[in-house]
Order: sequence, then structure tokens, then C-alpha cells
Amino acid sequence: MPITDSRNKEGTLTLDAAQFEAQATAVALVPSTDEEGDAVETLSGDEILPDDVTSWTLNITAIQDFTDATGLLEFLRANAGDIVTFDWKPTTAAVPHWSGSVKVRPAQIGGNVNERLTSEIVLPIQGDITPDYTP
Repeated sequence: MPITDSRNKEGTLTLDAAQFEAQATAVALVPSTDEEGDAVETLSGDEILPDDVTSWTLNITAIQDFTDATGLLEFLRANAGDIVTFDWKPTTAAVPHWSGSVKVRPAQIGGNVNERLTSEIVLPIQGDITPDYTP
């Protein structure tokens, strides 16, 4: 079986119909799985294990654009607490892309003097992500 080498490059990142891929230096969908409930042992000695519950976040590292009134940082600030749609396509050269809804949270503005500034953005996904493998 040949190696598949997947990369984030020349993709798109849309939040609520606004595109922000020009600012993004890293984009990832990050799962977190927790157990819900307790294990239950029955008289026979069999055991029912706790359920796994997986939640997702959309994690973005972005070059700060605080001088842009229509930029990513202002979008996050102005829409903090809102639920908006997202669509992320890691590359325009291939499939898939993922979509869903995220809760908007504001990001850090500013940082060290005379350096390229970035913000680490973590947006909780509401429900599950939807993959689309259609070319």
C-alpha cells in the first residue's frame, strides 16, 4: 500500500460565510473523548463499560490582523458567544472538507513588540463534524 501524505496547503477556511485562510498558519480538528457514566457489573460477572463521548474543537493558529476592521480577530470579538457555521478544506487539490457549527470565542490581540503576532484560537464545535469526500 502506498504512503498517503496529507498536508494543509492552498486550502480554505470559512466562518459564517467569511473566508480567513489568508491569516491561518495552522488549522486542525481536535477530538477529546471522555467517559460518561460508571461501569456496571452484573450478577453474571459481565460488565457494561461507560460510554465514550467525543467532542471536537476547531483549532486555528492565525497571524493577527487587528488593523483590519473586517479581519479574523474582529470577527471573533464581534461574534463572541454566537454559533456560526464553518467549512474547512485543507487543500483545494483534493478532498475531503469538513463542516459544522462552532461557538465563537475571542482571541488574543497583541503581543511582543516588533514581532509577527499570532493568536491561538480554540472554537468548540457544536455536535459532530461532517466530512464530505465528494470531489
